[in-house]
Amino acid sequence: MNSNLDQSVLRQLDARRGDWQAVAEQSGVSYSWLSKFANGHINNPGYGTLMKLANALDAQQSPVTATQVAHQSAQQGA
Repeated sequence: MNSNLDQSVLRQLDARRGDWQAVAEQSGVSYSWLSKFANGHINNPGYGTLMKLANALDAQQSPVTATQVAHQSAQQGA
């Protein structure tokens, strides 16, 4: 298993405390499992489960707004 992946998911979960129910629902991983993993009670989480969580966490990042895109384009002279 990739220890960088588990550490990355743990960091993202820590940053999203309070949103774990939504992460659980979106990833298909139970809230109970997610909570146990985030609190250090699961030593070998499994690659597939980590990928489900990583994908859900990535998908929940703030989408870029039209205003941000226009501002970035103006800065780049596009």
